[in-house]
Order: sequence, then structure tokens, then C-alpha cells
Amino acid sequence: MSDARDDLQTGAWQRLHPLSALFVAAHLLRHVALPVLVALVFGRGSGWEVWAAIPLGVTAIWAVLQASRYRYALQGTELVIHEGVLGRRVRHVPLARIHNTSRLRQLPHRLLGVTELHLESASGGKPEAVMKVLSLRAALRLEQALRGTPQAVPGAAAAAAAAAAAAAAATDAAASASVPQPSTRLLHRLGSLDILRLGLISNRGMVIVGTAFAALAQKPELHRRFFGWLSGPTAWVRQAFVRLFESGHWLWLAAEIALLVLAFLVFVRVLSVVLAFFRYQGFRLEQDGEKLQVHRGLSTQVTATARLPRLQRWELVETWLHRRFGRCRLAVSVAGHDSQDHEHGLDPGGRFDELAPIATPAQAQALLTLCLPALQWEQLRWQALPAQAFWRQLWGQGRVLLIVLLVLLAADLALKIVVPLPALLALALGLGAGLAAYCRAWVHFAAYAECGELLLYRHGVLTRRWVVVAGPRLQQLSLYSSALDRSLGLCHLRADSQGSGKVGRALDIPCLPLAEAQRLRARLWGQVLRPY
Repeated sequence: MSDARDDLQTGAWQRLHPLSALFVAAHLLRHVALPVLVALVFGRGSGWEVWAAIPLGVTAIWAVLQASRYRYALQGTELVIHEGVLGRRVRHVPLARIHNTSRLRQLPHRLLGVTELHLESASGGKPEAVMKVLSLRAALRLEQALRGTPQAVPGAAAAAAAAAAAAAAATDAAASASVPQPSTRLLHRLGSLDILRLGLISNRGMVIVGTAFAALAQKPELHRRFFGWLSGPTAWVRQAFVRLFESGHWLWLAAEIALLVLAFLVFVRVLSVVLAFFRYQGFRLEQDGEKLQVHRGLSTQVTATARLPRLQRWELVETWLHRRFGRCRLAVSVAGHDSQDHEHGLDPGGRFDELAPIATPAQAQALLTLCLPALQWEQLRWQALPAQAFWRQLWGQGRVLLIVLLVLLAADLALKIVVPLPALLALALGLGAGLAAYCRAWVHFAAYAECGELLLYRHGVLTRRWVVVAGPRLQQLSLYSSALDRSLGLCHLRADSQGSGKVGRALDIPCLPLAEAQRLRARLWGQVLRPY
């Protein structure tokens, strides 16, 4: 092991694990092999699946060639990667750009003692390097080398810095026998009861149900077989409905419908609990200096790391069910990650996207204080949005409803068969009152606060969110106002962070008075210009 570490430090070329070709081939073939398998088991379908089996062998050979050509080495202050078969590519990645690493270990990886290593930078999008696959020892050595390599030092100063580092390492090694080394600090962990609560609160089961129905819709043969299996229970339920409807037992009919809905909800919650255990079993958040590390997973074990200075956005989420259980979720955005909220927990890359999937508010605030020592949660002075925000939200939320009601009114006047006018009027009044109450509750809760270089914004009704951003870690600021905003004297303040897009905007505070939005923008822009 020491010889391999020396080879890595001296810049010798390293290769992937000998089993890499197997995993690369599996990755390339998974989109083809599954349709082929389905076609062979359930029928030929349209025929293209069987023909798609022809290039499987060629793809496997190509995977072997790709894995054999992949090499990497640490040379000075950069990671050099050689890859490609026909079109060969040499990539030089500065070590200072590699901020986050993650290890992905599915069941085959664990059985064979290998791991998939992702190296990510602040550029956003796909990782700088995805190594399929390395031995676990090689991955750990590379991570340690990336953490221990100093920043780029030009010219002769590099040699001096290397000599000083070697002398310091020798001194540390001599003193290590008498001075205990700092240990990793455990910040947060989830027990079985916490994961059970998380499964009951989350709605991940609906994502799986929706995905299954989408897959059935794309495969006519699977669609026919699935509903053929359900034809018996469906016919029995339909007959029971018809008998109750014809006999006039409305209470029994309503009870049966409620029972079916309850059974479906219970099934979805059980599925959510199972998925929560698969994703979060053994969840631990640890701190090692400025590095945060998350371990989680049952069948697929993920180890994701991020540096504290690279955290850019924090979001505290409380759904209605979270509040019933006295819990919340603390999500985080890291520089270089696509700023998409993986609330359903289906991110295949195992990225560092949350500090606490579920925690008490006190635990979440303690984690926020750890990341942001200047944050004094209890002393925040929240500034409410102006009264005009109610009318802005009422129009923004109700314009689609207004269009639907106008279409129904036009159809009623033209055809007189859609909805009677009294019923349409009652429907409009009821929906309008409900919408007005919702907008009133949203404006009552929405507010923003300033704390040093931090800007906080809270909003929501059923699902409440607290967003925290640090001014020096933002990348772009903008003011936006529609025609209605300008008529009400309001403006939106928007901010983006590294690697984020329009879908994943770091901050969007609507309905601010124009003067206040300009003041906040000027204050944040002064912080953006200062390095952190």
C-alpha cells in the first residue's frame, strides 16, 4: 500500500481496476439490455428490441478498450487524465478546482471491493472526472492526495514549499507518538426511528408509482399484461360500486371509496418508508476540519464530501407533516452542483445535497450555526413584505383560475349544457375565497432578514421554506419587474450562485418595494466583489 501511495505522489501513471471494463460495459448496456430482456420475456413487441441485441457484443468490446486506455496521474498541482480509444483526450484539471468528491458503492461494487469515484469542481454540470472503477484503497489514496496537495506555487517557490512541507511532515511524524491526532467529529446521524419518520413524511413512493405507470404506458405488452392481472379485482370493485349505486346506499358507497383511497395512501407510505431505508440507512454527517462528509445507503452506499467554504445556499424546509412530527429538513447547495432540489432523494450521483434529511428545528439551527457562525437565529429581525404583495400574489395565483372560469362561462352562455350559472357563481366565489385566504396566509408569513453578510428569506403556507445565502458567495444579481409589479411599485430581487441555472436560482425575493430591492442589491453587490 505504501508503494502505491509513493507512486501516486511521485506522478506515476495509475490505471483503473481490472474489473473496470465490466462496470463500464454494464453502464453502456443498461439502456439496451433492459428493453431486450423485457422483449424476450413478455414478447417481441415492435421487434426493435431484439435487433438491438446485435451490437451488445461490440459495446462490451468497446468498454474493455475504454477502460484499458484510461490513465491518471498527479503531476505537480494538477490531475492529468488520459482517456479515449479512437479520439484520445488529455485533460489537465488543477487540483485547486476539485472541491467535492463522492464515492458510490452499489451491491456489486461492495462484493468486488471496488468503488466509483466522482471528482467535482465549481464549474457546474457533469463532474470533472468519473472513475469507473477503482479499488477502495486506490480511491481513498487519491482523495487523501487531493486533500493534502497545496495550492499552485509558481517558479522556484514550489520547490521551497515542497521542501518545507516534507520537513513539516517529518516533524509531525516524530511528534505523532506523543500528540493524539484529531478525530472526525460526528455532527448528525439518523436512527431507525428517524428514518421511519422520514419515510412517513416524504412522498417518494408517488415518484416510483408515477415512474411505473409511465413505463407501462410506453410498453403496450406490459400494459396489457399488467391490467390483465388486475382485471379480476377491478371487476369485483366495479360490481360492488354498481350494486351500492343502484341500491342507493350512498354512505356505504362513500365509505368504500374512502377505504380504497386510504389503502392507496397506506401503500404509497409503506413504499416511501422502504425507499427511505434504502437511501438513508446508516446516515452520518461528519466533520474533519473544514471538510464535511456524509455516509448513507443500504444497497447503494454513498460517501459524499464537501468543503465548508464551498457551501453556498442553505434551505430549511417544513412541510405540513414535518410540523406534525416536530421535524424539518436542512438542504444545502454546493458550488459546482446543479442547483436542483433533490427532494425525492433519487439523485443517482450521490451528491452532497443535504445536511440533515430529517432533524428537530434545534438540531437544524445548530448545523446552520456551525456552517455560518455569524448567524444568530433568535435575534433575527424579520421584515414583512408590503401590503401590495397580497394583490400581486392574488393575480399570480389566480389568473389561471380566472381563465378557466371565463371559459366555462362562455361555454355555458353558448351551449347552456356545461355548468348552470348558479353553480358556476358558487364555484367562483368558493375558489376565490379560498385563494384569497391562501394569499393572505402567504403574505403574513413571507419576510426577509439581514444578518451581517447573510440574507434570509422565508415563504410558504403548507410547505414553509427558509433560504439563507451569503453575499460573498453569490455570482450574479438582478432585479425583475412585470407590468403589474411596476404598477404596484414592486420588484423581484434574484441571485444566482456558482453552477446554478434559472431553474435552480439561489434566491428569489418577490414583491419588494423598488427602493428596498435596489438597496439590497447594492449591499449584496458590494459583498460579491469581495473574495471569500
